[in-house]
Amino acid sequence: MSQYAHLNSAATALLQAPLDERLHHVRQLHYFEYPAAENSLRELQDLVNYPLTTRPPCRALIADSNNGKTTLTMEFMRRNPTTLDAAGYPYSPVVWMEAPPEPDEGRFYSAMLTSLSVTHRADAKRERLQVMADEELVNRRAKLLVVDEFHAMLNGTSKQQKEYMSCIKRFVNVRQLSLVVAGTIDVTRALATDMQFVTRFQKIALPRWNANLEFLQLLTSFESTIPLPKPSRLAGEEMAFLIFQNCQNTIGGVRDIVTAAAEIALKDGEERITYKLLKDVCEKLGKRRLH
Repeated sequence: MSQYAHLNSAATALLQAPLDERLHHVRQLHYFEYPAAENSLRELQDLVNYPLTTRPPCRALIADSNNGKTTLTMEFMRRNPTTLDAAGYPYSPVVWMEAPPEPDEGRFYSAMLTSLSVTHRADAKRERLQVMADEELVNRRAKLLVVDEFHAMLNGTSKQQKEYMSCIKRFVNVRQLSLVVAGTIDVTRALATDMQFVTRFQKIALPRWNANLEFLQLLTSFESTIPLPKPSRLAGEEMAFLIFQNCQNTIGGVRDIVTAAAEIALKDGEERITYKLLKDVCEKLGKRRLH
């Protein structure tokens, strides 16, 4: 068995790297396979492969704050990258964008163009922005649009919300795009502003974590990315229980704890994360949350 069997190949290769490189690695967002995430990705991939129709299927990806929603959509984008066709034109089957902070049609199109790296004037007329967005999606042969932080539309008035939803529905219908809206449980309230449109959406949920085998496997996955020469055994009974007590049942909470502990271990020249170090980190993070 390898001396560094607790590490994946990327972390093993970094064991002798400069400190700043190792810190950069542990601070990156790493996607870890687990059943709920993989099931969600398969369902989203089915939408990409769905034939064109006048009533494209849509999904609402729901997760509590800090529970892996954005990381999952980024992994989905990684699996469906923009490529160049034989003529050198970009092909983007999946387009990702972040919803504007309030429901505004012009800002919606501008956010889409920004995500596609299309130069435009954000204060241009709404109609102009719509034409540009429409042309770009046609040229790229987009099949699915992912709108993250969709619950932000609730920041507007009832009139703004209805107009915003009407614009999105019209855009999706004309382009025959499947739509995935991602956000907190408030996404369901946002969609309910158009009772006809909401019937197209099926819910995909990323549940909070429980203290079970999947949680232990998650901890093992996290540990595999930390370039420390000796096993920390985060999935051991004491360490796992401590992390579970303090992670607020979210994958983001686990990441905060493990990343903070890994940074201290690396900076202090430790060979592994100790229970004392982990406990100190949990206490410090807990105090910060209280304030």
